[in-house]
Amino acid sequence: MGRSILKRLERAGPRRDTDSHKRWWNLVMMLAAAVSGRMFIRRLLRRVRTISGDLAEINVSDEHAQITQQHDPREVTQLVDNINASLDMLERERQFASNIAHEIRSPLAGIRVTVEEATARPGEADYPRVLEAVLRGVDRLEALATALLLIARSRAAQADWERVDLCELVRQEVADRNDPISIEVICAPGVRVTAMRTRICQILTNLLDNAQHHAINQVQVHIRRSDGIARLMVSDDGPGVPEKDRERIFDRMYQLKSISQRGRPGIGLGLAITRDIANAHHGAVWVESSPLGGACFILQLPIAAP
Repeated sequence: MGRSILKRLERAGPRRDTDSHKRWWNLVMMLAAAVSGRMFIRRLLRRVRTISGDLAEINVSDEHAQITQQHDPREVTQLVDNINASLDMLERERQFASNIAHEIRSPLAGIRVTVEEATARPGEADYPRVLEAVLRGVDRLEALATALLLIARSRAAQADWERVDLCELVRQEVADRNDPISIEVICAPGVRVTAMRTRICQILTNLLDNAQHHAINQVQVHIRRSDGIARLMVSDDGPGVPEKDRERIFDRMYQLKSISQRGRPGIGLGLAITRDIANAHHGAVWVESSPLGGACFILQLPIAAP
């Protein structure tokens, strides 16, 4: 009996030592994890305070700046990337507001000078010429106001999404226009997209106006589909778009220096509006060389689900 108890104690002794060792080891690991976690959180909070301070300085200053990237955890790096993207967007909006203010002041200044000259010498004023100059300024201001309204609407959430047959839409819009150059329409049947009809009409109007502005003798609209994608292409036989400008022409207020064939120069917002609307439809728009010899603007949209 005594020997049996001794044997049990001998077997239990090492097991108790092993269990105790495991408990101590687990306790050490928990303490190490707690210390490491606390250090990590403190370092993370210091970084967040630094980012907050940098943002406060940027808000106070009037200059474009960004948050400097460091060797941060992935989540913080993504946060800084998103903040910098937002800062870039705000800078573009600020520059756009400055450009719009300049564009508004120019026709207003022209109207003021014309009217002041006429009122200073009322007996010598050529009033038909004065009124014509005033109307030109008013037309430009109206075009600016319309373009700004379209930009605001292109970004607003809309509920009037519907299935749109691009071929039918294009043929109807072309039939309603009165252009100096006839428009050839080449359509593949059954090319349908889910879209806001009025916005797609605005894109088509912008692209056709641009083509009529620069074309010499030919304007063509080609619609086709492939691999779940619809493409609407507007081509002309004008001077085309130099490769170095093919992305910049979609910037707000940017205008090419090329000589147009007809009509007054635009205000540099039509293609920017076109890209905003395309992006809102999960699509894209770009320009290439046209088989006709000029520019070919391509609108790409997802095909509507069956």
